Amino acid sequence: MIKNYLKTALRNLGKNKTFSLINVAGLAIGMAVSFLILLLVMNELTYDRFHENSENIYRIATRIDAEGRKLNVPSVPAPFGPKLKELYPEIAEVARLQGENTRVISFEDKLFEENKIYYVDPSLFEVFTINVVRGDPKTILEAPFTLILTEELAEKYFGKDNPIGKTIKFSNADTYTITGIAKAMPENSHFKFNILASISSLEKVRGDLNSWMGFIYYTYLEIQGEHDTAALTQKYYDQLMANMPDQIKQLDIQIQIELQPITNIHFSSYTEGEMEPPGNPSYIRIFITIALFILVIACINFMNLSTAQSARRAKEVGMRKVLGAQREKLISQFLGESLLLSFLGFLLAVLLILVLLPAFNQLIQKELLFSPLINWEVTLGFIAITLLVGIFAGTYPAFFLSSFVPIEIFRSRLKAGKAHRFFRNGLVSLQYIISISLICSTLVIFSQLGHVKNHDLGFDQEQIVTIGLAGGVKHDVFKAELQGQPGIVKVAAADTMPAMGRSETFFTFEQVAEGARQVLPYIEVDENYLDTMGMQIVAGRGFSREFPSDKKAIILNETLVQQIGWDDPIGKTVSMTDFNEKREVILVPYTVIGVVRDFHFESLHQKIRGHIFMLGDNLNMVAIKVRPDNIPETLANIEQVWQEMESGRPFDYSFLDETFDHLYRTELRLGKIFIYFTLVAIFIAALGLFGLASFTVDQRTKEIGIRKILGASVPNVILLLSKEFTKWVILANVVAWPLAYLTMNKWLQNFAYRIDIHVWI
Repeated sequence: MIKNYLKTALRNLGKNKTFSLINVAGLAIGMAVSFLILLLVMNELTYDRFHENSENIYRIATRIDAEGRKLNVPSVPAPFGPKLKELYPEIAEVARLQGENTRVISFEDKLFEENKIYYVDPSLFEVFTINVVRGDPKTILEAPFTLILTEELAEKYFGKDNPIGKTIKFSNADTYTITGIAKAMPENSHFKFNILASISSLEKVRGDLNSWMGFIYYTYLEIQGEHDTAALTQKYYDQLMANMPDQIKQLDIQIQIELQPITNIHFSSYTEGEMEPPGNPSYIRIFITIALFILVIACINFMNLSTAQSARRAKEVGMRKVLGAQREKLISQFLGESLLLSFLGFLLAVLLILVLLPAFNQLIQKELLFSPLINWEVTLGFIAITLLVGIFAGTYPAFFLSSFVPIEIFRSRLKAGKAHRFFRNGLVSLQYIISISLICSTLVIFSQLGHVKNHDLGFDQEQIVTIGLAGGVKHDVFKAELQGQPGIVKVAAADTMPAMGRSETFFTFEQVAEGARQVLPYIEVDENYLDTMGMQIVAGRGFSREFPSDKKAIILNETLVQQIGWDDPIGKTVSMTDFNEKREVILVPYTVIGVVRDFHFESLHQKIRGHIFMLGDNLNMVAIKVRPDNIPETLANIEQVWQEMESGRPFDYSFLDETFDHLYRTELRLGKIFIYFTLVAIFIAALGLFGLASFTVDQRTKEIGIRKILGASVPNVILLLSKEFTKWVILANVVAWPLAYLTMNKWLQNFAYRIDIHVWI
């Protein structure tokens, strides 16, 4: 029986090559795209689960509320972790990390600029599962000025030579001995490194491992046995507050801590100071929805084409029933054919995945891996989905075809009822509801990204080159060397640049109610900064060398003036909270000399906050306004000046507009993903509609011939054949528009500055 069913299925596929090809191609493309999305989702949902004790590892995070300014950081003071291990026996191990953004590494006469450098406790290898391929994990980072490299970095520096025992030098002239080599962390890790150095090196260099002042150390606890996380959090919080310095207590800062399971970190809300960009659960839901949509569209194609061919298989069903076949057997036969097509689609989908995965990785900026034999758990999951797709796609056709009554078949009275036609056309509408919703969503996303790109930021971001200075280069000397160089219009310096973060502290204001302090960002600049950045002074004046008193002067933005409630801020006093040599809290008064027009220092996800500018001495960022013509030559001139002043560090620069665009990398990737997947959905839907329309034309060939004999023109025939499908596609639009509007209006709420969804979309 099974052999007969298989022979019949293969014969039916060969007899209807066009429709079989459409079905298999639609299922294959739909499954391939869905499987790629599922690979991404699985990668996101399994973050940090590769650690052997992942269920017992927690990170201590801190929530700080300072005068209404809420700050979430994934770190605590340096001594906090060791103190907890000393006091509480449930803590099996503690590991701390402290990161360096970028370091210049020198080996012999070679210079390299590296990131993802961390100073860590030796116990890190007890808490985390890190694959050390050379060296003893228990001892490799015990001594000061020792470090380990990843295999990729070791090969980059030393080729095939054994690097153990060799030394490299950091830009601050400290020499480190290489004591181990480790494999890179997996893709689905919230913590990735190129270099791990001993944390005892920091004690030698900075001596801050006993300071409770800075919340800058990532601290992980391995907690053994059964435990109440809420009770432990309260106990550890009490210990933290018992050790808080008086200076912190005087500032009246509200502090809370949280024990974060390591497996929850990727989707946590601690976006300020994370080692890797956190995931977004809403985008995961979007991707899963898109995968389901595409699979549903492919399944609908199968249903429609299978039921549309019902007349061709009616006599087969009638003969089988006359010969004694039960309906259950026929249902099994047709479901088997559906599963056969589904598995043919699966095999083709696997080939498509292997071909498309590199391009998909480039699109999502990850390194997902898939090998059907090695990743057998994933392959089994895909096979399970293939079974579900085959059953889902084949159930309705199986029940429909098996319901035919033999007597009606042989009397040629078999007709599809209204309910069947309505159901089939409803499926077509559902396909296009999905496709049109994706089209509208894509248009909204790119309209918002265009708004972000063209929104007035309050400063000029075009042709601004930014360079970070090393410790040995003074900003005023570097600026003086650049002045007058061909292609350079203006040069300025600051301690930070837009889209790069900034310092914050407490400020109080003259003639404002006592205790009305605010935590505000402040930016230290030189006298040329506002002019170079194209920022507009709307009241008072900017900084000037002609006024020595400007050392104690500040400039506010419009939002801050409105928040304070000053009608005329010029000449008013603003006091900044600082510490004296005895680490006592003091207030340093500044005089307001100007107001600058509002500007966006952060992305358009956040509303503009109050900002303060003041003059600074030790500035480590330079902004260079260059002419738009012959930029490569201008950059070469800047590099030449750089090499003359800082030959021990590679020349590294960025354009400010590119840095700002980087704030929207998630949305840009989402937009590209939407475009490609929308095109796939449209293609599969159009493929099904083409097949259905072709089959309809084939069924109505005699009718078309008679109509043409009676004088019908080609446009008349096209209109006749198209109108039935067209009305259902129009209905799909009517349903899809409000769905897309509601969905994308919710997505736009993530932006403080957003578009309205216009009628043209």
